[in-house]
Amino acid sequence: MNKRSFYTMARSPHQNEALRGATRERILAAAMAGFADQGYATTTVRDIAGRAQVATGLLYQHFDSKEALLIAAFEQSMADVRGTFAMSIAAPSTDRLGTLVRAAASTIRNHLPFWKLGYASRHQPAVVMALGSALTEWTAEIVSVLTVLLREAGSPAAETDALALFAQIDGMCEHYALAPDTYPLDEVAERVIAGLTRIAK
Repeated sequence: MNKRSFYTMARSPHQNEALRGATRERILAAAMAGFADQGYATTTVRDIAGRAQVATGLLYQHFDSKEALLIAAFEQSMADVRGTFAMSIAAPSTDRLGTLVRAAASTIRNHLPFWKLGYASRHQPAVVMALGSALTEWTAEIVSVLTVLLREAGSPAAETDALALFAQIDGMCEHYALAPDTYPLDEVAERVIAGLTRIAK
């Protein structure tokens, strides 16, 4: 038995799982960087493996295709979005919308490298085509939750206001991702919140 196989066997199941998770995250980050730099359509699985410094075969143990990598990246972004919704719902009913906007600002700041790459990729036609119905479903989920929150706040046109709020939050986050050193994220977030008070009861 060689030294490498001994240490591999000596790892606990927890250590193996942690190592697998770290490798998966590295591959995902490499894919996002490739999609942002080279474009989704021209980035190959081999390119991604090279960026992640893993064998192509190892990459396929985690993701079965380039499309699977793209979907996993956008599912991760949805996990962030759902986290902001959870914080909003847990807040007092009188401050759920404010909590939501501030949580979105905090999330984009705390996960900036990931979101920066995501925004650089998501407007590519090949990305929109590859995501297909999943993108429509995620958008509908976001608008649905915003509609509920706005209806609770007293909006007489909750569905339309939800579309407007989605555009404001998304735009705020994208502009920050493009220029994090100069964009006044917190000030803009507070202006968005101030605008929301006009539709509340």
